[in-house]
This record gives sequence, C-alpha cells and structure tokens, in this order.
Amino acid sequence: MLTRLHTTREKLMRAALEIVAEDGFSATTTAAIAARAGFAEGTLYRHFKGKDDLLIEAYRQYKREVFESALAAYDTSDSPEARFKSLWLAVYCALSADPEACVFGARFAESSLSLKEGGAAHEQMNATLTEFLSDPAAAPQVKPMRPELLAALFYAPITGLLKAERQGVKWTEEDVNAAAQAAWDSWRKH
Repeated sequence: MLTRLHTTREKLMRAALEIVAEDGFSATTTAAIAARAGFAEGTLYRHFKGKDDLLIEAYRQYKREVFESALAAYDTSDSPEARFKSLWLAVYCALSADPEACVFGARFAESSLSLKEGGAAHEQMNATLTEFLSDPAAAPQVKPMRPELLAALFYAPITGLLKAERQGVKWTEEDVNAAAQAAWDSWRKH
C-alpha cells in the first residue's frame, strides 16, 4: 500500500508509514519524515498542516487502497458464504501484501490519532459489510449480533494471522482458507 510514489504527498506519506512501522510514533518527527522522503522539512508543511494530518491521511490512503483492492474481488452474485470468504481473503491478501503498511495500520489504530481520524478509513468496508447483512439471501444465514461484533469477528482472525506472520510464521493456503472458514463459521447460524 502507498507504493505508488509519484507525488511529493505520496512520498511523504510513505516515509511516515515506514518510520512508524520501524520505530513507532515517537520516532516519527516531521524532520525524520521529510529526510526519509528526500525533502526539506518545510516541504511537509506545504502539503500537510502538520505531522498528525499527514499520518491521518497516510492511514486513510492505506485503508482506501486495502479496501478498494478487496472490494474489486467482491462478487455480489455469489452465495453469501462465497462472498464472505472471498471478501475476507481479499482483505487478508491486501493487508499481507505490504507488511510495513500493515504494521503502520495496526499501530495507528491503537493510537490516539485513530480518534481524530474519525473512522473515515473504514466507511467503504463497513458499507459493504452492512450491505451484506441486509441482503435477503445472507441475513437468514448470519447470527443476530450487533454489526460491531460481527465486524470484530471478521477482522480478528486476519489480525491474528498477520501478527503471527510478522513473527515469522509462514501460513499455507490451506491455513488461510481454514481461517476464512472459521471467520465465516463465527458469523453463520448453526
């Protein structure tokens, strides 16, 4: 994610993402971001109000790219189970494609900046999950739980797999498919 580095803004966002992923938020200063991107510090302020705005925009861009990639594989004509699994697998694949961005996203989500971000980065994906839950073919197959709980059950296995990957675990395709099935089973009425 944030791998297309054509503009100064994109280069600054990628630099911030890399620093947060490598060393955390405390090491992510405007000077460090600008230096990593190959610009003078003042350049950062011509494109962003400050570090927080840059980090929020980097997070939004990262999530937008993840969800756009995942939604490209989403076929509303499939069965509810097939749609769920394909969406789950697409999100997992999009997140695992850029480990630095994944670490950045996890650290951002746990930071106080996530409150300032306001959830805009998740709106597209949440809309897709809400649409799925209101689909007459899917609704009868899904446990009657709050949407926030269902979303947590969707993302938790992905988060667990990605965390283990960062610690060196190599998942097989069979492992990942089993995790997708387990995620679906956590939603499905038995």
